[in-house]
Amino acid sequence: MAQLGQKFDATAHDTTQSDYSELPNGVYELEIEASDIKATSAGSGTVLKTTFVVLRPEEFAKRKLFGNYNLENSNAQAQEIGQKQFASLCRAIGVRDVEDSEDLHFKAFTVKIGLGKPAKDGQYPACAEIKRYYFSDEGQLPEPAIDAEQPRTPPANDNRQPAANSNNRPAAATGTTGKRPW
Repeated sequence: MAQLGQKFDATAHDTTQSDYSELPNGVYELEIEASDIKATSAGSGTVLKTTFVVLRPEEFAKRKLFGNYNLENSNAQAQEIGQKQFASLCRAIGVRDVEDSEDLHFKAFTVKIGLGKPAKDGQYPACAEIKRYYFSDEGQLPEPAIDAEQPRTPPANDNRQPAANSNNRPAAATGTTGKRPW
């Protein structure tokens, strides 16, 4: 048991709940409201973890989106991808040199958000992610808007049993000795 130090009145607070559905595909104006540098799960690199907040379209204002940028990694390809994504973020914000991630906070930028892929192991469903950054130095930025066409995805809590394994492999090949080749 833990003492709260005061009496808490739950009726004094708004308890309206959201359905926490993913952001629909579309063009959004975002800003970073929080960031943190962490070690990768394997401990062999550095990840910048960011919390974005939606500014526009208005109907999704104040919703959150989370992103990770692999800044250092023992896997050269993962590091290259992460650094390209981070460079795109910086360019979209209009920042050239960054020493502290707080230099990126509360500066509006425009992106295309789309539904990503679920985890390969099936542990996590598909979630909204940044698919493209728009750069003001290239000219006209698109207006934030939700795409008319949205992908159809099964609900995250789909409890149906998977289809029976229909992996019809051919019979194992046998050599002249009658033994399997492996």
